[in-house]
Amino acid sequence: MLEVFATSRAVRSFYETFSDANTLLPKAITIAELEQKALLVPHHSLVDEDMRVLLMQEASRFTKFELLYIEREFFTFLKNSTYLFRFFEELSHEKVALETLMCVDTYEHYAEHLEVLQTLLKHYKALLSKQALYDRITLPELYELNSAYIRSLGAVRLHLEGFLSRFEVELLTKIAELIPLHIKVTISAYNQKMVLLFADLGIHLEQNNAYEINFSTKEILEVTPQNSIKHDAHVYGFSSRLAQMSYVQSTIAQFVEEGLSPEEIVVILPDERFSEVLRPFDIWHNLNFAMGISLKQSSFYQRLIALEKAMRNDEIEDHLRLTRLKIEPEMIAVCKELWHQKIPCERAMEFFGTLLACDVKEQQNSLFQEAFFAFTHFLKHAPALRFEQVVKLFLNRLAAMSQDDVRGGKVTVLGVLETRGVVYKGVIVVDFNDEFVPKRSQKDLFLSSAVRAQAGLPTKRDRENLQRYYYHQLFSKAQKIAIAFVKNETSMPSRFLDELGFNTTMMADEKVLQPLLFDVMPSISIFSQAFIDAPYDLKAFPLSATKLKTLLSCKRQFYFRYIARLKDAKMPSNTIDEQTIGVALHKVLEDAICDEALREEKKLSAKIEMLLKEQNKHEVWGYFVDVWLQKLKPFIHNEVARYEEGFRVTKKEFVHKVAYEGFMLEGQMDRIDEKEGELFVIDYKSGKVPTTSERTLESTVDFQLAFYALIANTLGRVKGVYYYDLKEGVLIEENFLEEKKALLAMKLQELSKPINGYELCDEIKHCRVCPYVELCGREEQI
Repeated sequence: MLEVFATSRAVRSFYETFSDANTLLPKAITIAELEQKALLVPHHSLVDEDMRVLLMQEASRFTKFELLYIEREFFTFLKNSTYLFRFFEELSHEKVALETLMCVDTYEHYAEHLEVLQTLLKHYKALLSKQALYDRITLPELYELNSAYIRSLGAVRLHLEGFLSRFEVELLTKIAELIPLHIKVTISAYNQKMVLLFADLGIHLEQNNAYEINFSTKEILEVTPQNSIKHDAHVYGFSSRLAQMSYVQSTIAQFVEEGLSPEEIVVILPDERFSEVLRPFDIWHNLNFAMGISLKQSSFYQRLIALEKAMRNDEIEDHLRLTRLKIEPEMIAVCKELWHQKIPCERAMEFFGTLLACDVKEQQNSLFQEAFFAFTHFLKHAPALRFEQVVKLFLNRLAAMSQDDVRGGKVTVLGVLETRGVVYKGVIVVDFNDEFVPKRSQKDLFLSSAVRAQAGLPTKRDRENLQRYYYHQLFSKAQKIAIAFVKNETSMPSRFLDELGFNTTMMADEKVLQPLLFDVMPSISIFSQAFIDAPYDLKAFPLSATKLKTLLSCKRQFYFRYIARLKDAKMPSNTIDEQTIGVALHKVLEDAICDEALREEKKLSAKIEMLLKEQNKHEVWGYFVDVWLQKLKPFIHNEVARYEEGFRVTKKEFVHKVAYEGFMLEGQMDRIDEKEGELFVIDYKSGKVPTTSERTLESTVDFQLAFYALIANTLGRVKGVYYYDLKEGVLIEENFLEEKKALLAMKLQELSKPINGYELCDEIKHCRVCPYVELCGREEQI
């Protein structure tokens, strides 16, 4: 008798039961293999998945389709087409025609929406038929039973897990008419839908029993009572998903210590994407990921999606990603040139081939060779596509593929569907949260549960119960159960835990488990010390006003910046801040201010506008240009007036040094003007202009203009030093210049000996804008 199981894993598990037997093994296959061989669709070929999407988009080319509020734009449709396919597939396999749903009136535009869906389906089927193609939607109405193959099997025993669709019941009924067909099924509180299905066939089943049924004769051959779930299972809550990692590792170790072999333990991931987070923490290679390692992790995929993001978004992080992945500028240029063009299949595959060649190992990988072959075949039969569309389709295809995990781990990691028909003695489940268990269906987009119930379609409750059934089967056959869930402001444990009678109030001691993931090191940072022993002689290095201001404001910040040379941790950003504007204005004024431009306001304004626009630092840079051109009108007027008064610009962005009181003072002056043999030193300010009063003079740490005056004195007689307020267009003279020079001399005298210690500053206000605040442990005080 041929044994038929839900998954290939169940087939392997079945064969493992014969490992010690000296006998011929019975033949076993999956139900998917049985259907593939038992069903024939004469004169038709199975449609490629990408071609399927293109045909559905083509089928949507009619006016009323917009009533579904599904955009036809390629990339949006590609993302949303899944809802349409799953809906139509479900109707097809449940043998429910759209006409049947018309009589149920639930909302104002319900009938109109169904008519649109009916038209869409009609067009889609016509396009498939025209090309002699079929898919899962049209299979139930086109298939023929391969009677010769069915009879060659002799007899079949189906190990049923879950529900049967009407199409599957029809298929099994036809097989049962040709050969003996036995069905093994377990009935629990969560698959009562199967009780009703068998009752319609005259077979009465009861809860908490496993049955073997002769489907050909409608007789019950065997009844086996089922065990209830062990309620001594360990269930713990965690503050985050990441915190569950150490629980998985510790529980595996505990199960093995208690006598289970690693092969008898399974880790269940309700959200299989979590495997990408779990894998890097498997440093002991205990785990074997049954879902494989997604090709999304491959170098080729990472390079291709990096190019796609850079072409689509053009953000700074996208270009940094290209640099990190070492993608050649020539490749980026070719991609940019092709991006919006409709190109032939050969050109697209040539580009992909060049990108794949960057990694020889991947180039020789049979999985990539298979993907390239299949996609080439698809492109040859697809309508002309833009390169950006081709890239997106290829990325989607690769994302759905995975290669086997060959690292040798003995503990299996599975999604819950893969556990069907398999028994594990030790079961560990993570993410047992309401958002993942039960998993939400994507088939309810067009129909409410009330309509579904009336039409005989599976309801939301039915599908949730199906998942409950899988977990119930898994738990009821296990000897040891460990469940982890996340409990915080945004996540709560699944209500299914309460239904099973598990306690969800216990929270894990995460500090005890953390050493399994991270090396816990004692804090030995020198930055926490009150005294840092690192003598520094200010006289040995050039001293700028900024450097002195840092030292006088906070000695610890001075140490970090100028001795330890720690750079500010700045994240790449395309946003425009005050510093970006200030730098741009300084550069523009350096280039714009000249004798010719200063003769006329229009010329100066036009030159500043041109130079500002050339900066082009952001997509909204034009807005800032307009704002600053308005702000700079008083400045431009004042500049032309000063030129007419005889002022001439002699130095711009002038860097110079001068010896003073045993120190070497240095500075970069934005501008030095000259009139009648006297010098006027100017420093531009696009933001707040520093001010000093008699009350604040003694405590000032800002000696910038005093520095500039002392340095400029080497060039000639300095008449005055000024801040130029660019927003107001006025020059603000340093009124306490001589006082600041005297105060500077006193400060330098105090600093003439090497400095050491670098204590923290007393005033917390300095910490608010300090990039090193976290190193001092003061981030919570500001």
